Amino acid sequence: MDQANSPDGSSYAPELRRRADHLVDLAAAIERSLVMTLGDDANDALPPGADGRLCRVLLERNLHQLHRAADDLRMTALRFRTRADEFDAAFEAAA
Repeated sequence: MDQANSPDGSSYAPELRRRADHLVDLAAAIERSLVMTLGDDANDALPPGADGRLCRVLLERNLHQLHRAADDLRMTALRFRTRADEFDAAFEAAA
């Protein structure tokens, strides 16, 4: 079905919103993952002789990167939704 015959506005807008929802769900799944809940007892799982401070610093850096990745996914979702709104507005203006 082409854009002009689409009953729900722009033919691209629903797909962009679906993808945006998927990205938000993915971001939430990242933040709910087990690795995000590692606490002070994470050092207990280190192999003998491992430098606990270095491991902690690396873990904190990786956790920060995961949080940033989740935020990036949410920002991309926002851009998708904004673009979908623009498609719908253009469709309405052309109708």
